[in-house]
Amino acid sequence: MEPTQAIDLDALKAQLNAEIEAQLIVEAEAARYIQRRGFYIGDLKLLVRLDATSEVLEIPPLFRLPGAPPGIKGLANRHGRVVPVMDLAVFFGLTQARATKGWLLVCGKGDEAVGLIIDTLPERKKFVHQDEISLSDITHPITAYAQAAYRDGDNGKKRDGWADIWIDLNTEKLFTAVFHVEA
Repeated sequence: MEPTQAIDLDALKAQLNAEIEAQLIVEAEAARYIQRRGFYIGDLKLLVRLDATSEVLEIPPLFRLPGAPPGIKGLANRHGRVVPVMDLAVFFGLTQARATKGWLLVCGKGDEAVGLIIDTLPERKKFVHQDEISLSDITHPITAYAQAAYRDGDNGKKRDGWADIWIDLNTEKLFTAVFHVEA
């Protein structure tokens, strides 16, 4: 800037105010919605935080663990790391029909990664706070590892006359309980 050039303070203030206002709008929008990654295991509709997952892939070869509890399908090699793989349908005794081709949803990163066998590719789900329902209204053992549940009418479209119930899984609580590790 040359010494004779003046700074237009009003223009600078207007620009800063516009940037602050735009950021406030983005933050207000984020606070208005609860965004999760949703997937199916049989008829069970589960959610995980967007930042809880690191990878989705076709189920790789699994190496069985003798003596592992039901629901622990084995170990998978992911990028040179050993990842334990869980099948929540087996773990919770779900008897519904399963997809013929499953997917592996890897939750966490590095040494803390755990794979979940899921029936559908995950999709982004968005709920408003009024969609939340009480976990005590749900009679499924997985609610012991849930942090919330949401009713989703899918923009007015309802399956079989009822809105879908999505259970927001607390992966840390579940993995700590299953693998008996301290966080």
